[in-house]
Amino acid sequence: MNATPVRAENNKDLNQRIVLNEIRQRVGVSRSELVHLTGLSKATVSTIVNELIETGLVQEVGSHNPSIGRPRISLSLVRDANFVIGVELTEEECRVVLTNLYAEPVKRVWRPVVSTDLSVPTLLLLLDQCIAELMAGVDATRVLALGVCVPGIVDSAVGMVMASVLLPWQKVHLADALRQRYPYPVAVFSRGNAATWGERWYGAGRDVSNLLYGRVGSGIVAGLVIHGQPYLGHNFGAGELGHVTVQPDGALCRCGNRGCLATVATTGALLNRVRQLLRENVDNPLWQAWQPNFDHLTLADVVAAADDGNGIAIQAFVEIGRWLGLALASVLNLLNLDMIIIGGPMALAGQHLFTPLKNELAQRTLPTHLVKTQIVPSTLKEDAPAVGAASLVLHEFMSPIRRSVIPGLASSRINLFT
Repeated sequence: MNATPVRAENNKDLNQRIVLNEIRQRVGVSRSELVHLTGLSKATVSTIVNELIETGLVQEVGSHNPSIGRPRISLSLVRDANFVIGVELTEEECRVVLTNLYAEPVKRVWRPVVSTDLSVPTLLLLLDQCIAELMAGVDATRVLALGVCVPGIVDSAVGMVMASVLLPWQKVHLADALRQRYPYPVAVFSRGNAATWGERWYGAGRDVSNLLYGRVGSGIVAGLVIHGQPYLGHNFGAGELGHVTVQPDGALCRCGNRGCLATVATTGALLNRVRQLLRENVDNPLWQAWQPNFDHLTLADVVAAADDGNGIAIQAFVEIGRWLGLALASVLNLLNLDMIIIGGPMALAGQHLFTPLKNELAQRTLPTHLVKTQIVPSTLKEDAPAVGAASLVLHEFMSPIRRSVIPGLASSRINLFT
């Protein structure tokens, strides 16, 4: 029988989702522990667990013999009973992952965007190619759904990309377009929110109630978790960290304003700054090595140079770290977060970036706010947006419907698969 999680449309289905969610979150949980955790009766839990085992979603993985009482049988999800496709589609690349029921990638496909045409039809054609490669040899009937994230402001309730600075998209009904192409339920998210929830559930932010995830690459975007709930803002527009002003009279940003963080702290800004510094310091060894190929200079080149101790490469990362620290200090002073997670390509710089970032935060953040705040790199790394899109889909299928603990901070729960 094909194992497919059910959605909570009545009390029985809701109870099943409650039990399934506890098994997902607590590998090795026993039936008796489920009774305690869920508040359901022993008979109800036993019936639900047996049904989940029969459908192939849950398995018994061993037993535990306590000093007192009967042996307890441990339970877990069958990892590969079903799969979810997670997608990150941007102006630079299409990254697709096939994840199991624990949001662990079991297969990946990556292709760069080689066309200057960033229209919806062109990028969806690239997505088609990636998904076709991903699905080769995979039983399509075991795929639950497709979760897609893009850079921009996304209304996930209707699957619409409202606006994007990096893509020339305005009010694009992306979910509708995807449903016409694929046989799976479809959900669309902003890249920042998807990556945030990937890290919150399966990465560096597990069990952290108040955090910000910031992705630093060709653009800068963030996602917020407040009291364990997503903070999406009016019209889903929260998280545009890249458009915080750090230089009032600075360079013109693609958004139309001046002095945004995105003008000084992206990968493009880093490479431009390295080129400028080398032109001013032609005696630097990198000048001879890179000058003939300045247009092809990459972030990886600068990271390697910093690792080798080159002063200009190190200085460039110090400046980026300080700009990020300047913007994030305001966020910390305002929200008093438990954790800041930095992901995206720029995080590959490691301590070349994190040390100056933390130093800037130490100078500009209230000590009472910073003392317990962790500043950490993403553990999902470049998979974070795609895995996050997959994890949001899994959460929709498996998690019980619960009221927000702070309704004013979180949007009402979105029913993605109507």
